[in-house]
Amino acid sequence: MKFSKYARFYVLTTQGILTMIVLAVIGYFIGRAIDVESVWPGVLAAIGALCGLVSFIYTLLKLLKEEDKNKNEKTNRSED
Repeated sequence: MKFSKYARFYVLTTQGILTMIVLAVIGYFIGRAIDVESVWPGVLAAIGALCGLVSFIYTLLKLLKEEDKNKNEKTNRSED
């Protein structure tokens, strides 16, 4: 049971990191398409990475809330 919990967090962490990287790369290439010599590639790459971070945190909080909900349901059932 504990292995499943750790595997779930490993998958979530890997997904979050890859999402941040992919969104940063997409932002960088969009910035390069706008203007190669301006600050847009860096700005849009940073915005993409921040969007990936927000998405990762949201998914992590949602998973933790679901896990707490399941834990509370199990304790309530055992008390009955």
